[in-house]
Amino acid sequence: MTKVGVFIDIQNVQETFERQGKEVRYDALRRNVILQNKGEEREYKFIAFVPFKRDDERRQRLIDALSFQGYRVVAKPVRERVDGSAKANMDIEITLEILSMTEYLEQVILITGDGDFVALVDWLSKRGKRITVIGLGRGYTSVELIRSSDEYYNMDEIEGVIT
Repeated sequence: MTKVGVFIDIQNVQETFERQGKEVRYDALRRNVILQNKGEEREYKFIAFVPFKRDDERRQRLIDALSFQGYRVVAKPVRERVDGSAKANMDIEITLEILSMTEYLEQVILITGDGDFVALVDWLSKRGKRITVIGLGRGYTSVELIRSSDEYYNMDEIEGVIT
């Protein structure tokens, strides 16, 4: 049985599609990932990484929805800077989670457009892991990330995921 880890950079995904006035259906995304490999024996771990502001009810609802849809949610409060800006990046958390599961996983599906993950993808590839990147569409996904993966899909081309 092939063991597959699916890791979603929610901040990167949400920011990209919200700017376009679109919504992401994470239930449809999960279903499509599983259906893509229909007939093959696979065990999936779906993990969503979600930064949040404590007073952001919309983000809290998203965390709840992801949990009910079968995702394990790793949530982290956004850090407010002195200048009023916020830091909502979870790249380190995503990387550490993937590294901690490296022995267990045969395939990693990374859902992001962030080129900061290229070094991680290269490291995993050198260890024989199959890497799939589901990116955020043309112009929203690092070309280096696409090139470093074994296979690539645009999220906005997966039926029913972006509305």
